[in-house]
Amino acid sequence: MIHCLVLLLVVLCPSLNAAQPNILHIVADDMGWTALSCYGNKDVVTPNLDRLAGQGMRFTNAYADAQCSPTRAAFFSGQYGARSGVFKVIHEQEPPKAFLRIPVANLEMSPEVATLATTLRRSGYTTGLSGKWHIANNYSAAALREHDGGNYFDRYGFDFCGAASEPAHAEDKAVTAITDDIIGFIEKAGEKPWFAYTAHFTTHTKLNAPKALVEKHAARGYKRSTAVSAKYAERPTAEYLAMLEHLDSEVGRLLAKLDERKLSDRTFVVFTSDNGGLSRMASCAPLREGKGSPYEGGIRVPLIVRWPGKVKSGSECDVPVHTVDFYPTYAALSGATTAQKLDGLSLVPLLEQTGSIQRDILAWHMPTYTPMYGRTPCAVIRKGDWKLIHWFGDYLDPQDFTPDQTPYGKLVIGPRTELYNLGDDLSETRDLFITHPDKAAELRAALEAWWIDTGAGFPTQNPDFDERTWWDTKEGARKARGKAK
Repeated sequence: MIHCLVLLLVVLCPSLNAAQPNILHIVADDMGWTALSCYGNKDVVTPNLDRLAGQGMRFTNAYADAQCSPTRAAFFSGQYGARSGVFKVIHEQEPPKAFLRIPVANLEMSPEVATLATTLRRSGYTTGLSGKWHIANNYSAAALREHDGGNYFDRYGFDFCGAASEPAHAEDKAVTAITDDIIGFIEKAGEKPWFAYTAHFTTHTKLNAPKALVEKHAARGYKRSTAVSAKYAERPTAEYLAMLEHLDSEVGRLLAKLDERKLSDRTFVVFTSDNGGLSRMASCAPLREGKGSPYEGGIRVPLIVRWPGKVKSGSECDVPVHTVDFYPTYAALSGATTAQKLDGLSLVPLLEQTGSIQRDILAWHMPTYTPMYGRTPCAVIRKGDWKLIHWFGDYLDPQDFTPDQTPYGKLVIGPRTELYNLGDDLSETRDLFITHPDKAAELRAALEAWWIDTGAGFPTQNPDFDERTWWDTKEGARKARGKAK
């Protein structure tokens, strides 16, 4: 495995470099690989994002982490969660009676590690963000604007933080307000190149979208959701489709502003998602499972890149890439440099179609419990078309269980390893671990080497394990309250 480790001097006056493009990074929340019509969604049309794909490159093997905080931490640090310690959602509680205790996780990513915006600012960029933050114990960037005397985001390298928040704009999950924030930032950026991090709350539940769009899709015959958290049996609902259409429309408004200000030819645009789709809200087929899962439905995401004059219109790329690759890519675009160790690689050769990237593996460290997504502590490695999933000490079997055992699947004690060939079996239906022992051993050895390189922490056996209530994250808090009385 090859890491991108750059140790160079920062250019002191890079704003004079006319080749530095503006960077517009748009990230959706819980948008699955097949959510857009240009990725196969037949239930809704997303014309603006389809047009963006037609003007740029559509990646078919793009990956994030399985949940929010690890992906956002990987974006800002350029490091896998195994290295940075941000491998779990910041605010989620682990079940105290589970079979394993998870390793200690970082519950906030410090400005000394989340240096992407700082690196770009030192290279002459004006930097701004609006929307979801979630690499500290706060969901919204707006809620942190005035923290530390208004210096919170300055420490992370940002010159501007928008006021948009989901609670203040629940009617559409702040999609319009975030777009307004970023448009205002672009208009005030002046002649310097800029970096705009546009982090939406949609399509994450709660389900909210403009009423007129909900009515439009209900009139097409789609159910109205009976639960704001979404129900598997009702998917896809009118609300979910309205959320997709509304996000697409606001992305179109943002792209139109670039056209209006004659900035499109000078702006590198990315659209992607923070993890796979929520499976109870929409099918991720042909991928297996969804958000939170180590299977493809949990980690494979849409990725569209437009870079006029550099990226061929209507092109596609099937090379596996990961969220950690954005940091070195943006450093390459800006001429910025960093002494921080990066796990990603610059995507520029792929985008310009001048070559590939020299990487042996992609890997994920998920040593946590998210039983609502069917996941117990595990790790994943992909090498070529081969993918190995290793469960550290227990796993959930969705077959042959009753809800009194657990509402999520039958808990099976003992480690487990699965092996799939994604080239022949994208849906991960055929476990080849028994029939291909040499390939399984090869990937396991590569995974162990990766663990050593990143300094990964491992779960340990929990002496308080209770098979009857292991999945309940609230039991520990209830017992603590009982003792206090």
